[in-house]
Amino acid sequence: MDINDTAKKYLKTESEFTEFNEYIKNKFVDRREVENAESAYIEKWNDIIGFSKMFGCCAALNTFICPKRPTEFTEPEQVGIEIYDSFAGKIMMISIGNTEDFENFLTNAVHKGVRPEHIGEVGASFISGKSIRFILLSAKPYSNVTAGETGIAGLSGEEWAQRSLVLRREHECTHYYTKLYYGSSENNLHDELIADFFGVYQALGYFSAELVLKFFGLEKSSGNRLIVYTGSLQENVRKAVYEIARVCAYNLEEWSRGEQFAKMSREQRVDLLCRIGLEKIYSNDFSI
Repeated sequence: MDINDTAKKYLKTESEFTEFNEYIKNKFVDRREVENAESAYIEKWNDIIGFSKMFGCCAALNTFICPKRPTEFTEPEQVGIEIYDSFAGKIMMISIGNTEDFENFLTNAVHKGVRPEHIGEVGASFISGKSIRFILLSAKPYSNVTAGETGIAGLSGEEWAQRSLVLRREHECTHYYTKLYYGSSENNLHDELIADFFGVYQALGYFSAELVLKFFGLEKSSGNRLIVYTGSLQENVRKAVYEIARVCAYNLEEWSRGEQFAKMSREQRVDLLCRIGLEKIYSNDFSI
């Protein structure tokens, strides 16, 4: 199956083809070697952790992360900070249990006080700056999909909340890995498919294409996350991307059950999906 043949079903103008080709272009070109990536941040992370132990996590966040736009937390007991030892290396992890507190802090710390249009669709964020780097997690059901909508038999709301946290954490750690080793972490289909793939796999022990399509809003559910990554595209381009997302998700599920996948480490799996790009995932070709 050729991705360009699918594009031709939807795209009519030169402008649409140009936008489509730019969108699906593989941003993960050259893998670079990185050593001690956390060394530039570990001192500040330790300072934040130490401060939080004395004065509380909320005071630490307002003092070190966003002193110009401090957040008034309504449930400070649901705020946590830790240095997490991820597969990509150590990273500071901030969790905020109250949804309003999460969205307010995200607005203040990341968006300079301007509330994003689709913030209700956002449950986590990976922040990488010159002076600070951290992952921010909420306690929302992943992609606003409820436990009942997942289709997982016997899954309670409490268990789904716990799995959502793992899924969200591993999703963002995958973004952390691609940012470190490929210098890229963007809100587009390729990045999000890779991150959701590993998030779901780590949280459930297997990958489900149907579940990811529910997260994206391409299967019936409360999820609608793909609009966040395609909202600026022309309508016909967005339709083409939606069909590509559906095919890629099922190809990833098939790949996850195969012998090649079983023999690879997590890092090797991420590297493979980065290098082959959307076009080869779409054509079900997982060779390098």
